[in-house]
Amino acid sequence: MTATTGLSEEDADRFRSYERQRHDNLATSYHDFFSPVTLLAAHHLLKGAHVRADIDILDIATGPGSLAAEAKTAGARPVGIDLSPGMIELAKKSYPGVDFRVADVEHLPFKDQSFDALICNFGLGHFPYPEAAAVECVRVLKTGGRIALSWWDDPSKQRIQGLFREAIAEVGAKPPSDVPAGYSMLRFADSNEFRRLLEGTGLTNVKVEDHQTDYLIPDVVTLWRGGMGSFAVTASAIAHQDATTQAAIRAALERRAAVYMTSSGLKLPVAFKIGSGTKQ
Repeated sequence: MTATTGLSEEDADRFRSYERQRHDNLATSYHDFFSPVTLLAAHHLLKGAHVRADIDILDIATGPGSLAAEAKTAGARPVGIDLSPGMIELAKKSYPGVDFRVADVEHLPFKDQSFDALICNFGLGHFPYPEAAAVECVRVLKTGGRIALSWWDDPSKQRIQGLFREAIAEVGAKPPSDVPAGYSMLRFADSNEFRRLLEGTGLTNVKVEDHQTDYLIPDVVTLWRGGMGSFAVTASAIAHQDATTQAAIRAALERRAAVYMTSSGLKLPVAFKIGSGTKQ
């Protein structure tokens, strides 16, 4: 299947290198701040992939390994892969009973039909060629196996990242030069795009379901520090600016975040999609 992102091979390689380096650098702070947010999708992913005891499951873009650990707790035999050696090193230290490996989703080091199920928690929008990645995922899935992937909803509903994006746009800061033009992390916030991706691999019983919840963050300082230590592209866009521009972005973020302040802290809406299907 051909890629539809419009990226050249050179741009795709450059983006992979960018993602690898950024997530190597962010591994610990990402785990501390953002892993609990991504785990809000864990139950729905494991349910969508029909995860149960005594099955072999592959966790794509495992990051610091939290979802793979959840699968192990459910009795499955997980393998977690990630492009970032830093993330894999942290995952191995955090969950020593799980098999973690450095690997690229477009070139998985497994034979055809190796796994009963496959999950991917918020990795989809980080792949330069999502179609090629999806085909490769289906290749290693056994006939009758299930795949379930999560991705964020529109920033207007997913306010943790949305507040940062809106603050950057308000100030007019440009994206980092390392991110190639023509690449969009918002593509699969569109349920139709998400569904087309899965159906294009030949999966059946394809579903794309919306989920919404809230996440409590103590204050704006925690939000700012957490976002800067977790978001590869967004935080890089801020870090590339001069001190005056960074201060303006932070002020815009604080003003926008104030509407979500409660007596317990910032109560921020979190919205995501779960796409799933069966291999025939």
